[in-house]
Amino acid sequence: MNLSKRIVILAGAVGLFFYTATQDQLVASIADYQLGWYKLGVPIAWGLVLGGIFALLKLRKLESWLGPVTLVAQGVTTMGLTGSAAIFAKHQLLVLMLPSLQIATIGIGLYIFCVSFTRLLGDVEARQKD
Repeated sequence: MNLSKRIVILAGAVGLFFYTATQDQLVASIADYQLGWYKLGVPIAWGLVLGGIFALLKLRKLESWLGPVTLVAQGVTTMGLTGSAAIFAKHQLLVLMLPSLQIATIGIGLYIFCVSFTRLLGDVEARQKD
């Protein structure tokens, strides 16, 4: 079985996990992790900042990890968005989607890390050649 099928199966399981969660369980997880709408952008910002810093430090060893990190980012984002769709389908409340949206933004943050690292590293190397 290839990796894409495994990601889809796992995303379905996570969606089922969120679909079967009660409203009280979701509210408790929001309170436990102190989630809020403003915190959704934090993983994306960290991905951008860390990718830029690692590129400026020219950590070439990270290039071999970009492929696997991108696949993990795809899987985590898919799981979070599937969970968000399941929560909205059952409860019809946007605020209850915060835990699963936080998972999705972690995946987006990982992807933004890879993008910012490769783009800035390429730009730094191109400027050095000139």
